[in-house]
Amino acid sequence: MKILIHPAIDAATLATFRAASDALEFVNAKSREDAAVEIADADGMYGHLDAELLAKASRLKWVQTPMAGLERYMFPDLIAHNLTLTNMRGVYSDHIADHVMGYVLTFARGLHVYQRRQLERTWKTGYPVIHLADCMMGIMGFGGIGRALAARAAAHEMRVVATDISPRDKPDHVAELWGSDRMNDLLEQSDFVVSAVPHTPDTTALIGAAQLRRMKPSAYLINISRGVVVDLSALTDALQQGVIAGAGLDVFETEPLPPDHPLWGMENVLITPHTAGAAPHTSERRVAVVTENLRRFASGEPLLNVVDKRNWC
Repeated sequence: MKILIHPAIDAATLATFRAASDALEFVNAKSREDAAVEIADADGMYGHLDAELLAKASRLKWVQTPMAGLERYMFPDLIAHNLTLTNMRGVYSDHIADHVMGYVLTFARGLHVYQRRQLERTWKTGYPVIHLADCMMGIMGFGGIGRALAARAAAHEMRVVATDISPRDKPDHVAELWGSDRMNDLLEQSDFVVSAVPHTPDTTALIGAAQLRRMKPSAYLINISRGVVVDLSALTDALQQGVIAGAGLDVFETEPLPPDHPLWGMENVLITPHTAGAAPHTSERRVAVVTENLRRFASGEPLLNVVDKRNWC
């Protein structure tokens, strides 16, 4: 079976892929023109596929994306095609969950305020402390990130509730796992609301002014999923008006966040520049996912990280 790789990868990674199975023939396309020719009889592909390339494929059965998020990858012909699509979900789950807990602990202990006072050389105590064991974390989206985060929140004795489009396999340390139709309940009850949902048509602007008003005035919103999930204008208004207590944001509708945006100057907002997934070893993890899926594809076994394309219809 023929596997097309485009853009081309380095020799060491290609050698690792080749070791996955002797039944696979690899074409490491160095140009788009080469890829357009080679995809005609390719059985599988690793890399960036678009409508023009897909139109030239005659027997493509599987595409492995090099990313976890798919909003820049999905297009109508791909959604309608009968090929299997797999992604990189899970590669960043523990890193992003740690990032979220960094936000939570910062807000709970007032570290964001004390950091500013340090820069001002101001010795001033008295910032209110949040006792996490008295708090509920609501996680919207219970995939790899949500599950990794739930374990960390539970370790801090927080009550954990989550919603998901397909709720199943509730861990013991999660108090409730609800369907997505219970999102309002999660918003109303949680002290920390975390968006970990993928970007699909159904999650665009999922959190707007109406949803923010359902949250407790003492609650914090954390978004580490995709910027378009949260209406940034509505969130900014809610923070300015005291509708919610604060926000931890790693992703934004517009990136980079414009330097004149009011969020930059808000003491109750933590901003990181889309770095929640940054960590050592992610490259090795991506290679491991692809290598295992190559082996499975060659042997006819179920693939890892299959994407449900129906969520994009």
